[in-house]
Amino acid sequence: MYQHTGKCDCGNVTIQFSSPKSLSSYNARICDCVYCMSRGIEYLSDPDAKIRFMSKTPLKHQKQGSQQASFLLCSKCQTVIGVYYIDTEVCVGSLNAKLLDKFHQVQQRLVVSPKRLNKTEKVKRWRQLWSQLQIVITE
Repeated sequence: MYQHTGKCDCGNVTIQFSSPKSLSSYNARICDCVYCMSRGIEYLSDPDAKIRFMSKTPLKHQKQGSQQASFLLCSKCQTVIGVYYIDTEVCVGSLNAKLLDKFHQVQQRLVVSPKRLNKTEKVKRWRQLWSQLQIVITE
């Protein structure tokens, strides 16, 4: 497993991405919705990987679009660190790849348009593409 690390803009939140591949094997995804485009977010996940967000303060949660997934923001600098979906069976998410220390190694970006999917299709896509997610508050 490869260990990739990163942090939010102020350093309050650290990111660990444990993946079976090097960063150069991945394409970041750019969501074409207004929320993501205005923030310049590029997402990265792998169903065979694990994402861990560790924060010194509770994270801020925001819902957008279909209200199914939640965006995670640093409560201090308001940087979007990722997005997650949780139900009775899974907690999966995708991280903001731009926050990774070696983001420059990520390959060509792919534009995606989840807003064109219905609610069932979105959940199916997230379960297929997103990583197992753990959030730890280290107060």
